[in-house]
Parts: sequence; structure tokens; C-alpha cells
Amino acid sequence: MFFPGQVPGVASTLLFIASEGFSKISYNTGLTLLRSTIGFSLGFATALLLGLLYTLHPLLRETVRALNTILQSISVLIWVVVLVMIFGVLSPLPPILVAALVSLPIVLAATVSGLDASSKKLAELAAMIGANRLSYYKDFLLPSLAPTLAGAARSALGAALRISVVAEAFGSSGGIGYMITNYYNLAEPEGVFAWGLILVVLMILLDKAVLEPIEKRAARWSIAS
Repeated sequence: MFFPGQVPGVASTLLFIASEGFSKISYNTGLTLLRSTIGFSLGFATALLLGLLYTLHPLLRETVRALNTILQSISVLIWVVVLVMIFGVLSPLPPILVAALVSLPIVLAATVSGLDASSKKLAELAAMIGANRLSYYKDFLLPSLAPTLAGAARSALGAALRISVVAEAFGSSGGIGYMITNYYNLAEPEGVFAWGLILVVLMILLDKAVLEPIEKRAARWSIAS
């Protein structure tokens, strides 16, 4: 109503989405989802590895804490710009690595918090059966952290999806972020809002159809103190 030249209406936005065609939308949406998922997986795996180091020695524990503080302090904009400078505008790596660097501190913070609050009964049980450090972490601590990790993963993947779009906008050859920037440069507001709406729908579907059921299932592993 107030900015009709800059903000398109709902009908014109939906018509623009329809005009883009299924193949174009599915390709770019799938590209963004793939990059985000790969980056999230890298960040999640790295967080679990650092969690193992956290349990091995007091010095490693303080190192992991310091690393997580540093990662949380660095702006996403810095990661995006630096990675685009290193790998180039058309490289697929910046969106993936940015998603990983955003996911890592979210999952790591939850892992560290869960390890600090883990029940001493687990350590006693592991000692009784003669479990080594790796087995204790893998077979006792991680299952007990399943509800915490599932909640953190839900937040981390959502953040990875949003941030990878920013990286695509700075430098990429495809994806939702690339399409938003492309239509912005062409001065087509319908395109900007259309692809923004596609991103919102993608995130809602991913959260409700995949992440929320996983989090509810993981809640079964909750251990009463």
C-alpha cells in the first residue's frame, strides 16, 4: 500500500513464482538445500569430534571452550567475505563452508553443555564394564545427549540454510541467494520477493516435516536425573 513500486502484492509474487517454472525452482532450491545440508553435516561432525577431545584432558577442555567462544564472536559477514576472496565468486565452497562455520558453534555449545551436565551414573556404568574413553563417549555420552543434540541440530540447520543463502548472494553460480541477488540487480522486486518466499516455505517444510519429528523421536533417549 505504501511502496507499490518497490513491494509487489501477493498475487503478482505468486504469479512470478509460477512463471519461473518447476525445473528452475527445483534446481536452485535443491542446490541451496544441498549446500546447506553438506555444510551442516561438516559442522555437526566437527562438533562431535571436538566433544570427544573435550572429555580427554582438562587442557583440551579449555581449548575447546576457547575455540567455541572465538567462533561465536566472528560475524557471518566476515566468514562470507573471506571465503569468497579465497575460493572465488563462482566456487561452490563458500556457501558450504559458511554453513559449516555457522552450525559448528551452535552444536558445539550444546555438546559441551550436555557433557558438563552428564550423569555420573554413566561414568560409573562405563567403568564397571571396562569401556575405554572412545567407547564411553560413543556408546554412553552421545546417546544421553541425543535430545540436546537434536534440538541444537534443528537450530543449526535452520541457521545454515539462512546463512548459506547470504553466501550465495555474495558469490555463486546458482541457488536461492543467487536468484535473489540476480533479480535485485535486474530491478525486479517480484523476483526478489518470490525467491524470498520460496526460501521461507522451504525452511518451514524442512522444520515441520523433518527436523521436528527427529527432535521428538530423540526425546525418547532422555535420561531422568
